[in-house]
Amino acid sequence: MNKENLEESTYNAIIKLILENHFKPGDFLLETEITALLNLKSRTPVHHALGQLVAKGFLAKKNKKGCFIPALSPEDVEHVFFARENLEYQNAASAAIHASDEEIAQLQAIIQEEVTTGKTGDIVAYSAINEKFHQFIAQISKNQYLQQYSQHIFWRSNAYIFFYYYQFKVSRVDTEFKVSPAQHMKIMEAIKRRAADEAGTLMKQHIRRTFEGFSKSIS
Repeated sequence: MNKENLEESTYNAIIKLILENHFKPGDFLLETEITALLNLKSRTPVHHALGQLVAKGFLAKKNKKGCFIPALSPEDVEHVFFARENLEYQNAASAAIHASDEEIAQLQAIIQEEVTTGKTGDIVAYSAINEKFHQFIAQISKNQYLQQYSQHIFWRSNAYIFFYYYQFKVSRVDTEFKVSPAQHMKIMEAIKRRAADEAGTLMKQHIRRTFEGFSKSIS
C-alpha cells in the first residue's frame, strides 16, 4: 500500500474507532495506542490522521499530552449548531447565486453517490460522503471565509453527531440513510433553480432536524 492510501485508510480506521465508541469525549487519542490497535508498523500515518482531525476542529490538542476529544455540553451544542445553521444557510444561498451549471451537476452526482453509499450500510463511508456534500456547497459558494469556517464547525458538530446521534443504533442510522439524501436533493434543486433564500432555509431546516434528533439526550 502506498503512503497516500495508507494515510487515508488509517484516517478512516480512526473514524471507525470513534463511531464504534472506542473513545469518548475527554479521552486522549494516543498515537502508540492507536498504532497498536490498527496493527501498524509506524506511528506516522496515525500522526498525520490525528493532525487532520485537529486541523478540522474535531480534536483539540494539549502541549506534550497529545490530541483529545473535547468535552461536550448542552450549552456548547446550542452554540455549535446555531453557528452551523447560520453558516450553512449562507453557503447554500450563496451557492445558488454563484455556482456554475457544471458544479451543480457535480453536486447532484455527490447526492447519487450518497444514496448508493447509504445502501451499503457503511457508516464510515456514509459519514465521508455527507462531509463531501456539505463542504462542496461551501466550496461553490465562492466565499473562502465561509468555506474555511464551515469545515471547522462541521467537524465540531460531528462530535455530537457521532456520540449522540449515530451511536451505532441501527434503526436511527438506517433512517438517516434514507432521510438525509432526500433533504440534500431538495437543497440541490433549490440551488439549481437559483432560489437562494429557499436553498438556505432548506439547509437550515436540515441541520436543525439533526440537532433536534439528539439534543434532549445531552445532560
